[in-house]
Amino acid sequence: MLKKLAIVRRIPFFSDLSENELLGISQKFSEKEFRKGEYLFWEGEPASYLYVIKSGKVKVLKHSAGGKEIVLEVVTPGEICGGGTIFSDIQYASARAEGKSKVYCLSKKDLLSLLKTQEGLAQGVISFLGRKLMQAHEMMIGLISGKVEKRLAALLLGLSEKHGTPFPGGIKINLKLTRQDMADSVGTTVETAIRVMSRFKKEGILGASSKEIVIKDKGKLRELVREVEKRKVISPVFLVAAPFLQGRPPLRLRSEQ
Repeated sequence: MLKKLAIVRRIPFFSDLSENELLGISQKFSEKEFRKGEYLFWEGEPASYLYVIKSGKVKVLKHSAGGKEIVLEVVTPGEICGGGTIFSDIQYASARAEGKSKVYCLSKKDLLSLLKTQEGLAQGVISFLGRKLMQAHEMMIGLISGKVEKRLAALLLGLSEKHGTPFPGGIKINLKLTRQDMADSVGTTVETAIRVMSRFKKEGILGASSKEIVIKDKGKLRELVREVEKRKVISPVFLVAAPFLQGRPPLRLRSEQ
């Protein structure tokens, strides 16, 4: 289990601060515990805190107009949750503990105060938001595709960047995801997700193991995503990501063939 100072040091926009500065900031974080299924916050609530996961796992999610749950991100120890606090007065999504989870919380008031007093911190926050915006762009590109395999390809690429480590013959995703997690993340049924993953294995894109995800052909996944990029109607990054960032409902998925 990670200690508070170690976790604060891993926050991207705090990483360049001195040890004394980090120690002072870490004292501003309070600790909270959530049970499985309990929500850290709901979409549309005031964005009052920035959360950093200490232990457990948290899903960041939205619900479509039809009530379908769409998983935007799975947040693990050492990672930030509720980043909307930085740029918005309300939470743009909901966050739910997927097991007993402990988090550290930094109030928006303290965060804004740090931005005013810590030299160079603002630039770090801008860089962090830029990366999150690009991730939202990639996710939306996947969601506007009518084909599940292209949405799964985008998801797997994102997981490889965030949770991947070198593995004999490919890249191993070091994150436990159920079949339901995978299906929810791309807005499809469990049966469809299993069928597409099986096809990826037969084509040599993924390893054959059913217990872990190993990407063997990352280039093929990129090709699948690029096919969507070439055909997308909305090209500016901000326009694609805006529904998520501004708290509006996500784009509806086309009916799957």
